[in-house]
Amino acid sequence: PTSKKRIAYFKDALEHPSLDPEIKAAIDATIANMQKAGYTVDALSFDMLDMVVPTYYVLTTAEASSNLSRYDGVKFGHRSSTGNNDLTSLYKNARSEGFGKEVKRRIMLGTFVLSAGYFDAYFTKAQQVRQLLKQQTDSIFQEFDAILSPTVPSPAFKIGEKTNDPIEMFLGDIYTVYANLVGIPAISIPLFTHSNGMPFGLQVMTRSFDEMGLIELSARLMELKS
Repeated sequence: PTSKKRIAYFKDALEHPSLDPEIKAAIDATIANMQKAGYTVDALSFDMLDMVVPTYYVLTTAEASSNLSRYDGVKFGHRSSTGNNDLTSLYKNARSEGFGKEVKRRIMLGTFVLSAGYFDAYFTKAQQVRQLLKQQTDSIFQEFDAILSPTVPSPAFKIGEKTNDPIEMFLGDIYTVYANLVGIPAISIPLFTHSNGMPFGLQVMTRSFDEMGLIELSARLMELKS
């Protein structure tokens, strides 16, 4: 059997104004059950939570702009068959037809943050914030074996419901992009069901390369819930 581990959770995440009350209540109850079962579960202050999504979207849109630049309709990607009187037209038509609205939005944002005059203000600053997040995370894992957080701030929305509000859709990533930024394994355990009938999970994260510890703890939490 797995020994009882020391678990942390971000107080700021569970008290964030965007978090659905039912999700908060379910995770609070799970933490209480873990403590009754002998786990040490402590709240931590994490004042950089609101920086996670902006940092993530600066870095990932920059990557999208850079990586997707090769999709020109000649070497990679969709090749347009209309109005290609010259190479520039081929490029424009291939990229206009081959990328969807959200991909185009991210390419444009990434091109902006990488452009001369804005590179240091956005991309370099985001990399600095990422490094601070990594340092704080390493410090946490010197004392704790895992971190708990919500997976999502609200239950899954209906298809097409938020398509006119990309900012609200981006904020849906507030809890999950943290693990990507700092390079740690994470899992969402499907433990709960909302009153509207939609499922939602508990996110668990462990230190880098501790996937086995993550899987073992996840199995114990599934058993605890059942």
